Amino acid sequence: MTYEWPLYFCLFLALWSAVVGGVFSAFSEFIIAGLLRADPAGGMEAMQQINRTVIKTQFVAGIMSIPVFAIAFGLYAVFVFSGPALLAMILAPAIFVPSVLLMTIFGNVPMNNKLDSLDHTAAGSCAYWQEYGRVWTRLNHFRSLGSILTAGLYIIAAVTLIASDQV
Repeated sequence: MTYEWPLYFCLFLALWSAVVGGVFSAFSEFIIAGLLRADPAGGMEAMQQINRTVIKTQFVAGIMSIPVFAIAFGLYAVFVFSGPALLAMILAPAIFVPSVLLMTIFGNVPMNNKLDSLDHTAAGSCAYWQEYGRVWTRLNHFRSLGSILTAGLYIIAAVTLIASDQV
């Protein structure tokens, strides 16, 4: 008997991870760059508002729930699948958790919190804003890459599940 839900779940996790990676990439490529080109007070205030808004969205729910689903799915896969599909299903959360979840929790969020505590009109805030833009973007590139690699691994898992008749 074949069970196709793992194939669809691989594709779902691939799509979900790719969307997260796309949002990160948009911020790294042009949103932060545009905010940094604006007047520092305006750019800072806009990013403060973005950070206050994003925590109430499905985007953050995705960042926090992908690891849970990916780890659980990987553990399930250990007992059911073999070969390259299994390897991809194990590597996906092994990449996503440190590069996206942990980088978010220990890298980007503390920077966001510090930015939020600053008065965007204060003269001393401008120096942090420039540092924020440079460092935060570098961390965000890493999150983009981790999300996109995770998506690719789930696509590889789906294809190899089909090719090896495991679904």
